[in-house]
Amino acid sequence: MSCAACHTAYPQLTPFGRQFKLLGYTMQNEPKVEADNGKRLDIDRWAPLSLMVMVSDSLPQHPGSGVDASQVEFPNQLSLFYAGAITQHVGTFLQYTAGDGGAFSLDNTDVRYANQTSLGNTSVIYGIDLNNNPTVQDVWNSTPAWQFPYFTPGDTFTTAGGASVPTTLIEGALAQSVAGLTAYGYFDNAYYAEAGVYHGMNNPSTASPANGGQVIKGMAPYWRFAYTGQAGNNNWEIGTLGLVAQVPVNGPGGPNDDFTDIGFDGQYQWLAGKNTVTVHGAYYHERQDLGGSNALDGTTYGNQHLDTYNVSATYYYRRMYGATLAYLGAASSADAVDQGALGGYAPGSKGASAYIAQLDYVPWYNTQLSLQYMDYAKVGGSTRDASYNNYLMLGMWYAY
Repeated sequence: MSCAACHTAYPQLTPFGRQFKLLGYTMQNEPKVEADNGKRLDIDRWAPLSLMVMVSDSLPQHPGSGVDASQVEFPNQLSLFYAGAITQHVGTFLQYTAGDGGAFSLDNTDVRYANQTSLGNTSVIYGIDLNNNPTVQDVWNSTPAWQFPYFTPGDTFTTAGGASVPTTLIEGALAQSVAGLTAYGYFDNAYYAEAGVYHGMNNPSTASPANGGQVIKGMAPYWRFAYTGQAGNNNWEIGTLGLVAQVPVNGPGGPNDDFTDIGFDGQYQWLAGKNTVTVHGAYYHERQDLGGSNALDGTTYGNQHLDTYNVSATYYYRRMYGATLAYLGAASSADAVDQGALGGYAPGSKGASAYIAQLDYVPWYNTQLSLQYMDYAKVGGSTRDASYNNYLMLGMWYAY
């Protein structure tokens, strides 16, 4: 099928794209290889392999001393995918991404069993999901794993300010460091419920925190609830999600800091022939009990909080010409932990905000050219020198 069946513009999903994901990536019409009438073997004749390449040229408004005014990343990101049906009811989205040294490692991964049934007059899609990044299994682009901005400068990019908008634990800090098992149900194409747990994965290369390489201790409960609706060319979603986790600060036998993340999100889409509009909004509140850090360092941080915001609106004409405006913000208590800070633990900024304006040109459905400008209005609770973090990025995103 055309890319436009599932996406307004990658990675934003249409209602059909969300249905495809909820059903475990198993909907297809490819020729099959079968054995024992498909009871023991039923796989695609052709492997569902894909490639994604991102290339960027980022120009910081204030490069800083000894930093190039033009920072080219080729690639900005290079990923291989195996995505599709494994059996009749089991499918996967598996991503391998090349790091700075060129070695490939497991990136976002979502493996699920899915089926559908009826409870009286109520249609039900249900499944079990195994993944390595909280919210990567979600089907709305208002949650962290798939929210705007989808394309940013790579890890090697620097500005004179070197700052970013703080993030909570659920907003990517656990990506590829945990394994999660959840169960979900989607009732009458209106009510979505999901619950499960995450557990840290052993990774000796992880320097901090030292918990046998595990970024969290024990089980971390996760939940997700949403209500959706559709009328004509309009569809919408409102929901909530959350995660509770213990983070060790000095090895598995040491003290822990406790984090409780609660989020609220919403999405609206208008899909009308040549015109598409998508609006996303998300708010996350993180309660931080830093008792472990207090015991370890003799500090008196106590209870802290961090609140983050992400709002974006995208318009596409003929799914070829696009424009997006977005606002990213954060507010915190004085000693809150910024989960996005390099090295993990760092006092929160007490306030940050930035605006993004992006223009897209999609000459083919699998090729996107972008011009993105990031304008910081506040960093570290102050507007002074916030512009030292501004940049302009030219990007190309290609998928096959």
